Amino acid sequence: MLVRMKHLFQKHPPNGVYYFRRRVPSDLVEVVGRERIKKSLKTRNLIQAKVRAEKLAVEYEAEWGKLREGEGVVDSFKRVDSLLDSYGVDSFGGDGDIGVDMFLDTLLDRQSHALLERHSGSYSALDDPDAKLSVLERKALNRLSGQTLTLADATEYYLEAKDKVGDKKFSGEARRALRFFVEVLGDRPVDTYKRKEVAKRLRDGVHEMKTGSVKKQLMYMRTAVNRVIRDYEYAFTNPFNNQEIPDLGEDEQSRTSLSEKQQSSLIQLLDNAEVSDTINVLKTLFDTGMRVAEVVGLRTDDIYLEHEIPHIKLQRNPFRPLKTKQSQRLIPLMGYALEGVKSQLTDSEWLFPRYIDEDKGRAKNGGASAACNKRLKPLGFTCHSLRHNFKDRLRLANVPMENIKDLLGWSRGDQASRYGETSLLQLLSNDMIKANVWASPSDF
Repeated sequence: MLVRMKHLFQKHPPNGVYYFRRRVPSDLVEVVGRERIKKSLKTRNLIQAKVRAEKLAVEYEAEWGKLREGEGVVDSFKRVDSLLDSYGVDSFGGDGDIGVDMFLDTLLDRQSHALLERHSGSYSALDDPDAKLSVLERKALNRLSGQTLTLADATEYYLEAKDKVGDKKFSGEARRALRFFVEVLGDRPVDTYKRKEVAKRLRDGVHEMKTGSVKKQLMYMRTAVNRVIRDYEYAFTNPFNNQEIPDLGEDEQSRTSLSEKQQSSLIQLLDNAEVSDTINVLKTLFDTGMRVAEVVGLRTDDIYLEHEIPHIKLQRNPFRPLKTKQSQRLIPLMGYALEGVKSQLTDSEWLFPRYIDEDKGRAKNGGASAACNKRLKPLGFTCHSLRHNFKDRLRLANVPMENIKDLLGWSRGDQASRYGETSLLQLLSNDMIKANVWASPSDF
């Protein structure tokens, strides 16, 4: 059970440590490099946790305000340099530099009497979570302490060094690559990442996107970290170097539609396999054309079985962002999809709780894809092929492309407003009936 209040939660058991958690504003996600902030407050005391959470909230709001003014993370290195230079400090730090002492003393003078007493007046007070420091000052302290840059900071440094901050295409791709890693591994000092965990992220990544796209994510991070290692004269080995992408290039064919034989084999699997989360995911994929991430991130509140036309109302939630705005859509439920969804309905908030990571605040798309592909590998295809197969079944039934786009989340997103939800559902369900989306083995 979690204790929740604004930006604050406590892990089970009830006397566990409190955490600060907050979503990054949607307009700043690309700049910050992640969608959610999660940070231990290092206390089990509720009152103390509330104070620390409120303090962090104010700090992040100030930093995000600077980001919106064009002064935030993108310029963080220049701003840290300027701050330290104002004290006569080499921006890379240095023992014995009188400017360092001046800077630290200035920060220490600002702290409360109680905090200073707790640390006997030493500089260790500045490392205390209760220390009154701005985000910029903390960055400067980390620089002076010799802490390596975080992966997000390394990415921004790389963009600045290449003069690519203003290049929307290049910087956008670099920050997407950053999110690919930090959403799973966290944003940490670059020397703390292990080769094994990077390799695992790459293995899981090939179930979420094309292997060529995974290769691109790796290339950006490898290059950014190499640049930081060179310019900052770090002595560690880049964990993003010499990594392999599993089955690179082999997925172009695996994402094609199913042959008649493959579809028949799949239907036999769905009819005869034991009831399980994985089989129910496959059933839903087969007769809806949804993406794996869309299915495993479904809430039970997204399911409308009592409606005249049973359907899914696919919408964003904090654990599963959607690929595009158009991905929010209505999808009629019938055939195997209806069967699979019905068997998953429980008292849980989530349709597939097995694939929800409450601690990290995300759906485990990679785990679901891996489990599905394990069942499909003997049949000669992957779960990504099911979306293509669904599209082709609709096309063979001469369903208008406009309606296919609505079902797959490729439309302009305005059709529901023209027809109304019920009329749209009726239109789409009729199209699915024409395509015989719930085919059985006897149909082959």
